[in-house]
Amino acid sequence: MITAQIASLPERVDTLEQTVDSLINQVNMLFVALNNYDYVPTFLQNNRKIFFALMDNSLGDAAKFYDADQRKGYMFACDDDIIYPQGYISYMIEAIKRHGGIVTLLGKRYDDRPVTSFRSGYTSIYRHLNPVGVDAEVHIGGTGVMAYHTDDFRFCQDDCLEPNMADIWVAKAAMEQGVKITVIAHPHGYLQQVTYPNRIWAESKEMDCYQTELVNSFL
Repeated sequence: MITAQIASLPERVDTLEQTVDSLINQVNMLFVALNNYDYVPTFLQNNRKIFFALMDNSLGDAAKFYDADQRKGYMFACDDDIIYPQGYISYMIEAIKRHGGIVTLLGKRYDDRPVTSFRSGYTSIYRHLNPVGVDAEVHIGGTGVMAYHTDDFRFCQDDCLEPNMADIWVAKAAMEQGVKITVIAHPHGYLQQVTYPNRIWAESKEMDCYQTELVNSFL
């Protein structure tokens, strides 16, 4: 079973449709958390593979892991502003078979301890939109381009104790479960992403102290 899960906001409905189109033929099931939507987009209706839920955005990005602990098989956490290439799912599954644990296309290492800043205190960074030459183990991975098998890792929305910090909560759970996170090599231009204003990353600046303290609590 291959499941992909997305959390979306109404202002991103156009790219959500492109995201869904890019994934639907690669998965067995696609779940979309419709945060702050007051309607269900037409393109999500009448497709036996697609499931959705209207939500109030209190979970933030954690909604992409809604009921993930109830799934079995390969789990993909995805973002509504990314268009995934054909072959993405099989590429990531092969990486899971090769490394085990969690795989992603975006991640950071924090080798200097204690970490001085979650946002800027990393010692290495691997970006999903830039080329990465070799697979690399990281401490924190990006959940918008992440996959794992449920036999290796268990996680759900309840493991995110604050919204819009899913990357950190996954890293914490992975550390506690003894699961490694690996960034997978990929070429430039492998993914397409639309940049929206008021992204979670931009809004999290004022939270850096809290996030840094949290990261130091488990690294």
